[in-house]
Amino acid sequence: MTGTVIATSVRLLWRILERRGIDPDPLFKEVGLDPAMLNNPRSRYPVDLMRLACTRASEMLDDPGAGLAAAEVWQPTDFHALGIAFLASTTLRNALDRLVRYSAMVNNLLSFSVVERVDQVILSRSTEYIDIGEPATLEDAHWAIILDMCRHAYGADLDPLEVTFLHPDPGSAMGKFYGFFRCPMRFGEPVSSMIFSAEVLDRPLPASNRELAHAQDRVLSEFVGKLQRDDIVSRTKSAISDYLPSDNFTSKVVADALHMSPRSLQRKLAAENTTFSNLVEAVRQELAESYLADGSFTLTEISYLLGFSAQPAFSRAFKRWKGLTPQEFRDSV
Repeated sequence: MTGTVIATSVRLLWRILERRGIDPDPLFKEVGLDPAMLNNPRSRYPVDLMRLACTRASEMLDDPGAGLAAAEVWQPTDFHALGIAFLASTTLRNALDRLVRYSAMVNNLLSFSVVERVDQVILSRSTEYIDIGEPATLEDAHWAIILDMCRHAYGADLDPLEVTFLHPDPGSAMGKFYGFFRCPMRFGEPVSSMIFSAEVLDRPLPASNRELAHAQDRVLSEFVGKLQRDDIVSRTKSAISDYLPSDNFTSKVVADALHMSPRSLQRKLAAENTTFSNLVEAVRQELAESYLADGSFTLTEISYLLGFSAQPAFSRAFKRWKGLTPQEFRDSV
């Protein structure tokens, strides 16, 4: 499976660099991460480029405790619906279960698992990276974010029983680690994990919202299901929808956004029994129906958003898709 990470989650790296007085834009462009994608909830970056950006940032920051700063800059929407569902959970056990089920939405090469041990619950983290792994700051950032999210939901006095790290002792930053995690820690371990008291995880959370959490579950299930079924197809369709209104919309523009050549994209789509033109047609039809049902766009605006040269061309295409004119379809919904 192609490793991808949701672009909005990489905003944390951008914010950390800005806080240290470093302009993130040159770094992102140098490693091949388009900054314009950061605020698009449907955009995804290749995992290897995200890891490269973290490695370069770590070198620039020259601080073994830099990853902990992620706890200061995260926002729930950085993780799409998962951040909202996590905080709306009825207990921390429910929240961690959601993390286990839906973490692929954030990074499809990163997974979590939960193991029960008497009165303890062990949350373990693993990756499917096949090369050199990841910078220590990325492992630290993940645990810092998870613990801070738990504290937001439960209370600031929440402390884990223990945290284990794959990377070595952070040396001069050890004080920062103890100050943040406030528990025993072990470094250079074979497993990356965080251990909680089972009794703490089962306490009702003061700001839970079962209805909101379940609504986000539906969004997450659909999102993760699409990633698992047709990663390249969904990524291509997402890029097509982003660039359709552009005056220079071409297969090369989309392929560039996916960090591959047009020929490579063509081969990958052929392996999924589809083509670029078929996906453009599918995206246009899906968006057209959505825009028409919304009611706030004129037909001329919809034509532009779908990349048609003029409204008549859009009307002819829509009649071919649905057997109705755009206005007839709008009147029927």
